[in-house]
Amino acid sequence: MGLLRRGPFERTSSFTLPHVCSVLLVSVLLVELEFAVGELTLDFTRSEYNATVPENSVGKTYVTPTEKMGIFISDPSLLVRYKIVSGDPGKMFKAESRTVGDFCFLSLRTRTEEQAVLNREYQDYYAIGVKAMVTSLYRRSVKLKAHTIVHVRILDTNDLNPFFDKLDYSITVPEDFPLHKNVLRVTATDPDVGVNGDIYYSLPEPSLLFAIHPTRGFITLTRPLDYQKESVHKFTVVAEDRGPKFRVAGSMAFRSTANVQIKVTPVNLHAPEIQVRQLPSILEHSDPDIYAIVRVTDADKGVHGEIDGLGIVKGDVEGYFKVSPGKKANEFEIGVADPTRDLAAGSYALVLQATDRGTPPKTTSKTVHLKVSEASHPIPKFSQSDYDVEIEEVAPIGYPLVRLMATMDKGKNPLLYTIEIGNDEGMFAVDQRTGVLRTSKMLDRERRAYYSLTVSAVDSGRRGGPHLRKGTAIVNIRVLDNNDNDPVFNTSSMIVVFDENRSQSSIVCTVHATDADAGDNGYVTYSLANLHPVPFNIDHFTGEISTTEVLDFETMRREYILRVRASDWGSPYRRQAEMTVHVQLRDINDHRPLFERVDCVGQVLDSVPMDTPIVTLSALDFDAGSTVRYLMVPADDDPCFGLNEEKGVLKVTCDLSKQTKTDWILNVSATDSQHFADVMTVNLKVVSKMTGRNKDGVAIDCRKLDVTDRYMELLRLGNIQNKAIEGKEDVVPKRYGDNRHSPEFLSTIPSEVWINESASVGSEVVAMRARDRDHGYSGLVVYVINYNNEGDDCFKVDLYTGRLLVDSELDRERTSRYVLNVTAFDLGRPQRSASMQIIINVRDINDNPPTFEKSSYHFVIPENVENGTSVIRLRATDIDEGENARLTYTLEGPAWDRFHVDKDSGLLTVVGALDREVTENYALRVWARDGSLDRPQMSSTVIFIRLEDVNDNPPLFGLTQFWVKVREDLPIGTVVMVMSARDPDTGDGGRVAYEMLEGGTFSVDPLTGVVRLARTLDFEQKQLYNVTIIARDQGDPPLSSVAYLLVEVEDVNENLHPPKFPDMVASGSVRENKPEGTLVMQVTAVDADPPGIDSTVTYSIRDGDGVGIFSIDDQGRTFLL
Repeated sequence: MGLLRRGPFERTSSFTLPHVCSVLLVSVLLVELEFAVGELTLDFTRSEYNATVPENSVGKTYVTPTEKMGIFISDPSLLVRYKIVSGDPGKMFKAESRTVGDFCFLSLRTRTEEQAVLNREYQDYYAIGVKAMVTSLYRRSVKLKAHTIVHVRILDTNDLNPFFDKLDYSITVPEDFPLHKNVLRVTATDPDVGVNGDIYYSLPEPSLLFAIHPTRGFITLTRPLDYQKESVHKFTVVAEDRGPKFRVAGSMAFRSTANVQIKVTPVNLHAPEIQVRQLPSILEHSDPDIYAIVRVTDADKGVHGEIDGLGIVKGDVEGYFKVSPGKKANEFEIGVADPTRDLAAGSYALVLQATDRGTPPKTTSKTVHLKVSEASHPIPKFSQSDYDVEIEEVAPIGYPLVRLMATMDKGKNPLLYTIEIGNDEGMFAVDQRTGVLRTSKMLDRERRAYYSLTVSAVDSGRRGGPHLRKGTAIVNIRVLDNNDNDPVFNTSSMIVVFDENRSQSSIVCTVHATDADAGDNGYVTYSLANLHPVPFNIDHFTGEISTTEVLDFETMRREYILRVRASDWGSPYRRQAEMTVHVQLRDINDHRPLFERVDCVGQVLDSVPMDTPIVTLSALDFDAGSTVRYLMVPADDDPCFGLNEEKGVLKVTCDLSKQTKTDWILNVSATDSQHFADVMTVNLKVVSKMTGRNKDGVAIDCRKLDVTDRYMELLRLGNIQNKAIEGKEDVVPKRYGDNRHSPEFLSTIPSEVWINESASVGSEVVAMRARDRDHGYSGLVVYVINYNNEGDDCFKVDLYTGRLLVDSELDRERTSRYVLNVTAFDLGRPQRSASMQIIINVRDINDNPPTFEKSSYHFVIPENVENGTSVIRLRATDIDEGENARLTYTLEGPAWDRFHVDKDSGLLTVVGALDREVTENYALRVWARDGSLDRPQMSSTVIFIRLEDVNDNPPLFGLTQFWVKVREDLPIGTVVMVMSARDPDTGDGGRVAYEMLEGGTFSVDPLTGVVRLARTLDFEQKQLYNVTIIARDQGDPPLSSVAYLLVEVEDVNENLHPPKFPDMVASGSVRENKPEGTLVMQVTAVDADPPGIDSTVTYSIRDGDGVGIFSIDDQGRTFLL
């Protein structure tokens, strides 16, 4: 710390003691003061200070520093003045100096001008630069300066009230909006800081329907809404900050309000209620229009309370009954749907369901028991309304397609089956007694692939009566394809004329075959079946025949007989067909004439007469039937020589003796009218005298070529190639030829077998295997049972394997012995067969289970029924005899500890305590078991027991003690806790009401258990509340339980004002050498908080007493130590 330097003191003569919180600078002067003036320097005690001042302070309000501000001085003649030089452009502050002893205090205060009002929200901080100027009264040369910065923080005061984001809030919610869920949120803001800016939300008018969260502004629902009572809820929400308040004109300032409107839309709260007025039990063919009058009501209003309809949803599978509108609104009548239709006597449990028109719709179901007192004639009913069956077309006559099953409630007479419609061709027959539908003629899918039969079942006992009861069903039969058709060519043979010399792969012709079968059975491919190679190929898929080489008429065969084979892709064997294609080669002019001799040279006497032949030219053409003509080249007539164009004779045509020309060169050629031979030269010399041998005056010689030999070889090869004839080739032996052998059953097949009557449908009895020594389809065997209409058709044989199978359930009591005749057919043409008889004996077993009188029973008993009470005596019967009919009863768990059934009598009793709240409904399954040792049979029935409620449970809170902390300044109406209790009883016994003992500070909603703050809390008066909440049901007698709510009040800092001294400096004096404990002076500070701990002031010396000479007590009195 820089000081005005001075000479040595005798001792410290003054002390400046500051007090923090509210700072008081106490200057204590000693009586004797001596000092010497030395070299002078100037500096503030710190280069920077921190201070605060509240916003909106009045003029001449001094800032409160954290420590004393100023400069130490040693010369009383020095004058110190302070001036603000920076950081205060608005001239909000003024600097003042005050010298006490050896210290000149720097004080900053607010100005008194009207515009000099501090606003924290506008500016909350100032860095004020202060300059100190020091002068002397006696020495004008003394002019010292110093600088410091005072950081002034503007403290917030609660000068602004909260404001809502909007003044009106509105929302629409459904009537069934859940409790304690947020409906909407209101938001308000306050620019102040700290508690001055913290906002509490509250409802000024008490409300049991709604509550608002005090700090977050969420409005929640605390009671169920009721559109019928009130469809629109309007209330006001208050936002108030937590800062210190002041009153204006008798009303609370610093609070704002917003309007909230909550619209309630109706929802479908209630399901319809069904009320049934029973009529006497109906009689068959009596008035069938009304069985019962049903009235349906709905407690909802508007469309939600309108009834959309009433229907039967269960218990009337056959559609015997109907619901029709009644004579009054929302009234319905239950009656017989068709008076002409008979009903079976007995009881019907019709489940009625009513639906309203609400959104979403609600339904209610109710069971109505109907008893038909007079037996009706039932109608047979097939197990299926439509049967879809498939059968292979090769199935033998009598092969079964399907077993038709029809039943008739209460029917004692057997049913008779008949084909009504669709069997005009007589392809099928049905066994009247067993309902097995069989083929009666051989099927052909290619002729007809689909049949639809209408079959009927009638009561044999009423077949000729006036009330014929007939049930019908549709049998849809699809005939499956078998490979029973050979491919068929569109022609058995064909002749094709084909030119020689065409290029390889040239198309000769295309053959086509069709197969009436379907799928792979009808898919045809082609091949050539010639035994010897032929220069042809066939496309396997298109039937297109093409050449594999260039054909030559002169050297190759001039006619080919192709055997074309068509094969299908059927299984297990392919079927084939053949046709012949005669390919005849047509010769084309592909050769030119060739001279046998060429280069002729000769002599001619000039005396030979005209027409003397000189030479006969010969040219050969390898083409068959070609005609060669000869000609001179060029074609102009020579005056002395001529050529016969047909015979090729060269003659003299002039008098050579008169010619002066002696050497003649003649060019000749030959043609077949298309091609020309090479030009041949004949050199002749006319002479008057011949020296050599000549003939008639002509001597000529020609060079011979091999043309003749080549032509003869060509003829020889042609004769060899065409010598063999394809049609005379050996025929391939047929492996799959005629059907020569009949099927033969294996000798290992037994003639008599035994089978248990419990054998399942589809189980194998014996394999009826037969073999056929033929190949292909002639050796493929199919099987069928030849029924004589005396058995009950319980067996069938597999079409291809011959496995004899169980086709329907066996019953030894019905039929104990079967004699079956099994026939094996091959698929050859003509068809051959063999038959074998087999006896099947049915072995008896314990196959009849016990049967209860009913499949289920329904009872209602009170939950407090005494142990030992009988519920029902169950009865079951077993049509077996002996031990197989002796029954014992057992109860299936897990209700053994509450119910018991006597194993011999079947009596069901209560043996344990019942509690509806634990288990309301029981489904007890009781088993009856016969006495068979090897294979006991069992059956069961279900006893449905519903416990009727008794008010035996008090309401229960989740905890016996709840604990919550709340601030002492929470607004009235704030929800503190939801004390919810659950009562598992029903009706009034489960309806809970809440009560608070010794209320006042808190209140509880009697319907929902919502605990609210009813009075203002004060931590200083009471810090803990123990609230007792009672939950009581409305049963008879009512039951109750208690829970305790511990509310701990949290203190809120209400120490809003700091202590203040009347002046920033207090002065006092004491003589030196005073003893310890001497009272020097007393200072007093005042706190504006209300009386109490927040306004109690304590004092302490914070600075300026570095050597510890002084002390201060709680009363502000300063003493010497």
